[in-house]
Amino acid sequence: MRNISLFALAMLLIVGCVSQKESIYLQDAKKEWGEKSFTNIKTENTIQVFDQIYIQVSSFDDGNINFMSNDPNRYGGGRSEADLAMVSYTVNKNGEVKLPIVGETNVLGLTTNQAAEKIRKELEDYLNTPSVKVTFVNKSVTVLGSVNRPGRYFYAAEYLNIFQALGLAGDISEYGNRKEVVIVRDVNNEVIRKRINLTELALLGESELYIQADDVLYVEPLKKRQWGFQAFPWSILLSSITTIILVANYVEK
Repeated sequence: MRNISLFALAMLLIVGCVSQKESIYLQDAKKEWGEKSFTNIKTENTIQVFDQIYIQVSSFDDGNINFMSNDPNRYGGGRSEADLAMVSYTVNKNGEVKLPIVGETNVLGLTTNQAAEKIRKELEDYLNTPSVKVTFVNKSVTVLGSVNRPGRYFYAAEYLNIFQALGLAGDISEYGNRKEVVIVRDVNNEVIRKRINLTELALLGESELYIQADDVLYVEPLKKRQWGFQAFPWSILLSSITTIILVANYVEK
């Protein structure tokens, strides 16, 4: 009887626990202490269809710049993200933005710096020494699956790594699988999927460390914990254990 009770208690503990090794980020296989450095060349975000971009133009020729000016200050607003969104250009399905006078300009697959340089060259026929700045408006990342606060999050930073993105969503939940995180990314009208392992230290030197605008992150649940603590049928388990103990008592008598 005593052995059966201990076995039942052990089963409860096993079901209710997750290995600490499965919840630690960036594990060092060699377990070496001290500082380690990784070279990681950041990949710049490129402009995709339906992106919103803000284009700021300046020139020595102030009298002729008004036709290109989308500065929110002209309309009494400031330079908040909402103001910029109201005066941004939307990239159409062909990867083009329609600019005053210049017309349609293809910016698909270009970085913001490359797009700014392309537009600047096209404006040289109309403005005296034009200067152009292009920035993204409403960059976002969607975090789904086994995280504490799933949802879509907007950010203004030039670069955002995957740990910062997960931080926006309240981190991976206790029963999320840190070894199975899926990135869904739209690149030049093609949707690609990547799997990454957040427990590997080598991730710090890989391009997947940094997310791209409009990425979707999905954290898979641990296979042995797909029910989760709250949803696990504890009543059935406890009822079964109680039945076993009662039967064992009856047999002993």
